[in-house]
Amino acid sequence: MIRVFGLLVLLSMTIAPFTGTNFAIAGDAKAKLPTEGPPFTFFAMDTGLRGADVPDLKSKVALLKKLGYAGIGYTYNPRELPKLLELLDAQGLELSALYMSPAIEDRLDPTLAETVKLLKGRRTRLEMALRSKKSRPSDPTGDGQAVALLRQLSDLVGDTGPVVSVYPHTNFWAERVEDGIRLAQKVERKNVGTHFNLVHWKWVKQTRDLPDLLKDARPHLMCVTVNGLAGKQIVSLEKGDHDIDVFLKLLKNTGYRGPVGLQGYSVPGPSAEHLGRSIMRWQDAMKKL
Repeated sequence: MIRVFGLLVLLSMTIAPFTGTNFAIAGDAKAKLPTEGPPFTFFAMDTGLRGADVPDLKSKVALLKKLGYAGIGYTYNPRELPKLLELLDAQGLELSALYMSPAIEDRLDPTLAETVKLLKGRRTRLEMALRSKKSRPSDPTGDGQAVALLRQLSDLVGDTGPVVSVYPHTNFWAERVEDGIRLAQKVERKNVGTHFNLVHWKWVKQTRDLPDLLKDARPHLMCVTVNGLAGKQIVSLEKGDHDIDVFLKLLKNTGYRGPVGLQGYSVPGPSAEHLGRSIMRWQDAMKKL
């Protein structure tokens, strides 16, 4: 029995050695990151929790628990964070991500030191949607400042979680998936990687096929976000003209097994309704996988 188990572990490492937070970047020491959860854990970004039916943190967390989401991606608010963690822990949910958008020319937010202490041992991703006051989108002349900022944050979080992830955002300095890949390679830290955000990828003119892009991103890929798309409009997951089943199959074939978030920015109606429809579509997609 022990031999069989050991063989299975060896095979799993050979076939799919890299998942959400466990990926190889230059360096000798192996990262001691928090234990990973099951593949494709599905969380909701707080952009989809802005309906009148969820006016406060308690109601937002309660809705996610009721619908079956694994956690929340939250826009950084240091004053609310302790209460949010308390509510999530009580419901057995994760703080999947914290979103922030610093300029690469600025110093780190001084509140982050205390925040990182609160997040030690958690699998939270610190999502960095990097802006610039001087450089145009994707201009590599800003790389030096961005790398310095990311390394400083890497030092702050250490090797027990949370982890740091570049969040490509349309019209920001780091707006392309390629920007996140390039920065992760230059930072050379195991706790720094990048995101793939479906809607921002669709909103930026692309020069490469998606399969090739995901293949290049995979060694550094910490999180993926999805949504329904009707043209360029974000809609709930069961609507629109982008085939989520095809996308998830492609993502699975790259070897990625990390968390997936639902982008709900500007989706109209009560949060309970569109988040409910989206998770039903997600569950259907998982059955097909």
